[in-house]
Amino acid sequence: ALEFAWAHTVLPLVSDAEVSCVTRAIEFFSKLIIDPIVDLAQDATRKLSTGGNSRYYVAWRILSKLSDGDKEAGASRSGIGSLQTAIQKLFINAGNDCKTLTKNLLQAVYKIGILSLGIDNHASQHDLSSPNTGEFDEDFFERNTAAMRTGAWCILEALTNCLVNSSEARTGANISLKQAVRSSAIDCSFVVLSLKKLKELGNSVDISPANKATLAATSRNCLKVISKIGGLVPLKDAKKCSSDLMQDLKSFSLPNDLIPSTISALVAFTKRICNDSGKDVIDECDEWINALLDRCECAIESWLSSLSRHGRIETDDERLLTRILFCIGELTMVGFSSQQDTLQPRTKSARDMVTDKEPVRGLIVRPSNRLIHLVKLMLPTTMPITSVNEEDLTPTPSCVRAYAFVTLGKLCLRDASLAKDCLNILARELHHGSKSDPAVQSNVLMVMGDLCVRYTNLVDRYLPFMAACLQAGDKACHEVVTDVNLTVDPSAIKVRNYSLVKKNAILLLSSLVLQDYIKWRGLFIHRFLAAVADEDDEVSCLARTALRGPLLEKQPNLLSNSFVEAIFVFNSCKAHPIYCAAAASGENGTGVAVDFDGTMLCGKLGYHKRFEVYRMMLTNMNDQQKLEVTVRLAKVVLGGALETNGDLSAVCKLPPQDIHPNEEDYYTKKTCPKRLESAMHVLTDTFAILKSSHIKVGHKSSVDPEQDDDHLEQTGAKVDQRNLYKTSLLNKISRKHLMETIIPILRNLKTVLESSRSPFLKDLMHYLGYIFRSFKAEVKEHLASDPTLLQELEYDFRKHRQRETSSGKYVRIADDDVRK
Repeated sequence: ALEFAWAHTVLPLVSDAEVSCVTRAIEFFSKLIIDPIVDLAQDATRKLSTGGNSRYYVAWRILSKLSDGDKEAGASRSGIGSLQTAIQKLFINAGNDCKTLTKNLLQAVYKIGILSLGIDNHASQHDLSSPNTGEFDEDFFERNTAAMRTGAWCILEALTNCLVNSSEARTGANISLKQAVRSSAIDCSFVVLSLKKLKELGNSVDISPANKATLAATSRNCLKVISKIGGLVPLKDAKKCSSDLMQDLKSFSLPNDLIPSTISALVAFTKRICNDSGKDVIDECDEWINALLDRCECAIESWLSSLSRHGRIETDDERLLTRILFCIGELTMVGFSSQQDTLQPRTKSARDMVTDKEPVRGLIVRPSNRLIHLVKLMLPTTMPITSVNEEDLTPTPSCVRAYAFVTLGKLCLRDASLAKDCLNILARELHHGSKSDPAVQSNVLMVMGDLCVRYTNLVDRYLPFMAACLQAGDKACHEVVTDVNLTVDPSAIKVRNYSLVKKNAILLLSSLVLQDYIKWRGLFIHRFLAAVADEDDEVSCLARTALRGPLLEKQPNLLSNSFVEAIFVFNSCKAHPIYCAAAASGENGTGVAVDFDGTMLCGKLGYHKRFEVYRMMLTNMNDQQKLEVTVRLAKVVLGGALETNGDLSAVCKLPPQDIHPNEEDYYTKKTCPKRLESAMHVLTDTFAILKSSHIKVGHKSSVDPEQDDDHLEQTGAKVDQRNLYKTSLLNKISRKHLMETIIPILRNLKTVLESSRSPFLKDLMHYLGYIFRSFKAEVKEHLASDPTLLQELEYDFRKHRQRETSSGKYVRIADDDVRK
């Protein structure tokens, strides 16, 4: 557990913004991992078998935990990335010793890779295939041996990534991968032998599922290493391994997580073979990719024929279909570059894009129309073939549909016309009324995000469907809640099934906004804010982090500009001009804007959720923004209630018999129109917000001016002093607005509420009492012309003091008890 914690909490600190933190992390990384590994470059077998070898095993176990974390849902997926960053910074610190460090690292990893798999470095593939490891198999999964094997390929992948990028000046290494391999004098055929050994172990029937998963992760690392150094593998070994990998792809025996790295390794081997034969690598890759696509087409047609005869889909059929679909998608992405246009595969402009790092960049493979049609057949909820009794359609498994949408998305990335034709199909799955499986929705959302980057103008009009994923499943769950026959907890169902969709929506949409691919159109920001009150704590926390982090940093007034509109939107007060203006913002005459349908924040049931969002917004505003929001609430909401027409005005003039604040169905009498109910909740929320301490200027604690000089120097005395003066100034401005703007509005509104005997009079008096307790002297001065109201406030103040005194919570409030 400690080693896993170090790998996933300390190592990522190499990318921290704090320089001193990065320096310490690099020091620990060098001491705990790199130094022991480099020490193994010479006489590794003897050092591992003698006493004092624990530091070597600790280094390998920490590295192995990086790979273990990648296999767990929700675990850090940046393990290799953090390791690569650490190595890059270590190269920079090494300076002129970088070549020596690289040489020793490669030699040590090479020896450990051989030892952990029991490979003779002089063996051939033919020798390795002989069954001579029977009694040694048990040692392969001994704790330290398994850690060395996993850790060796983990660091080798990160190391080759660093070296292969050195030509682009993105690392501190002053040596290329080819130079490093030659200087270390390692035999690159060991990667081929290791892959074959890993495959043999993984296919053994005696291996436990946990060990097979570890071997699969190690095989993936090995294939990624091959994709980088495949050009240095001996020609004979490259041809043999290439043939084996091709056969694995044709037989669809590889698990899905190995297919991408296998295709990348095949491309590397193809380049190696073409360099020797003089053939064109793009032509050769185009040939075997088309051959594999034909194989996939035949396999799907054969499966459909079998389905028509048997009428059912077995588990093995699902596994086969997902592998075929995933393979199709990965094959079509070979040569893809986000900067390239949709070029023809054999034009000179495509070949000009080829680089040493990307030998087939610009290659475009066009799948047949028949294959695209077969992929589309997997998209509907039912197969286009009837069951045995010819009465019911065969349902399409959700996992097959999920993979089919991903494959279709990859096809669309390479073909703009296909993308244009399929966008409606994709958007249909994201509609809030859709009952699509969460896994399918999540995949479709990710596809739409990629297409938005690739074809921004095409996908922009589908933003409402993508934004609806922020509340995926909420409407369906609300309908289930109203079912009196419900026997299970619907909240648990919703959280369990749709949390992944919501989290992906938050991450994806945040990224697109930050990169300016999409804008805050319509009620998009309000959907994002509503995610803060989601029932799933992970979704809520992620939405908070995104809003008050990068999104607020990009647009500092994001929350303050949306606050007043949020009150009307959350309460579904659609008739008010504020709501209409917010809903139409960014529409630009297209008629396409993000709506707020499918959310459940309005009414009394949503009161606590709404205030959870309000508190988050207010706590992330500065004092100036709070002051602006306060004034706008008073003028727009309370001032709007004084107008001669409008729902807010109508609510204030309702007779008491039409409003029932003491009943359980507060403000929901059947004779009261829905639009007036919404207006009532807008007023209720406004009074509660204005009474909240979170909107008060200077609510956050500031630096005490009487602190000693040493403490002030440590906390930034000059900055804090300026903030203190600014807060004092804003307090005075806030007080002035209260007395000159808000108090007159409240006095006039009080007259209206008294004439209709409205229950809102109680909320208004509570707010006036709050102002009186905070600014007693100023209120007395401004209410000198209204002695009746002043007497009422003084009476309420005495009662409030008596209640506080009796409960032991009263603290004397002097006339000058105001922040300065």
